[in-house]
Amino acid sequence: MRTTPPDVEFDDITTILGNTPILHRLALHVPAGRVTVLMGPSGVGKTTLIKNLVGLLEPDAGEIRIGGEDLWDADPERRREVRGNVGAMLGGSTLYATSVFSSMSVLENLTYSLRMVGVPEEEQRPRALARLEELRLLDVADWLPERLPAHAAKRLALARALVIDAPLTVLDEIDVGLDTMHTQAMLAAVAALRDRTGCTLLVTTHNLEVARTLADKLAILVKGQIVAQGPPTVVLDGIHDTADFDRRFEFSDMSGAPKLADARAVLDEESTRVAGTTAKGKLTDSDAGYAVDPRQVGLAVAAVVILAAVFLLVLVFV
Repeated sequence: MRTTPPDVEFDDITTILGNTPILHRLALHVPAGRVTVLMGPSGVGKTTLIKNLVGLLEPDAGEIRIGGEDLWDADPERRREVRGNVGAMLGGSTLYATSVFSSMSVLENLTYSLRMVGVPEEEQRPRALARLEELRLLDVADWLPERLPAHAAKRLALARALVIDAPLTVLDEIDVGLDTMHTQAMLAAVAALRDRTGCTLLVTTHNLEVARTLADKLAILVKGQIVAQGPPTVVLDGIHDTADFDRRFEFSDMSGAPKLADARAVLDEESTRVAGTTAKGKLTDSDAGYAVDPRQVGLAVAAVVILAAVFLLVLVFV
């Protein structure tokens, strides 16, 4: 596993789901070894951006560079290697079920993750138990995830993301479903990860206190774009509660998806750029010719001959 924390660059990201544009020309830099917190109203595209980053959903335009390497320009094998250096907890309506294995116990979920990244067997159990203790899950270590209440399932997904000490860790909707006591345990566990590894962290949340506590950098996502970013003391200056936050960023006026026509225009620009690159230096179909498998040609000819013979037989006997 890579040990140096990478920076992450979202460069002009546009993502369209169906006919709904979710992200539109989004640009964001996530500094290496720092905690970047992403905030915004529900449904604005935070989870979509996380899926773009962890390799689950390819953006329609733009680049995502991890440590300078374009994630979606890499071949599938290299992309899997890059993803192996990312600890991730995904949010969404499934209550984090996609972040855990239902057939494994709570403890096994963590030891399996450690085994997959090459941690020696004698280190797996102690490291897993330490994360379970941080998140108050020791007493359910032998349970299957289906027995857990929602807040415990959430903490299990978080523990699984933290246990591998990845150089890049991505935590989506980190505080959703947690009460005050468990939120404090979560904050302590994330702070411990940061102190232990110096990793790069990208966190999404709706909670102002979580943002203030964790963030070195805060970014606000509204209508598919980053509308504010900087130190939380600057971005949240004068904001005391959620109502202040909503008024500052005018969510009632700005929320909602970007315009489809605008997003489609970005894709047209991208197609033109790629075509221009091809014309300047890359082989086109006419330059390179088409690679033809002679076995396929032979099969096609044989099929034509057989059909012709059948047709003549029909004509003779009818």
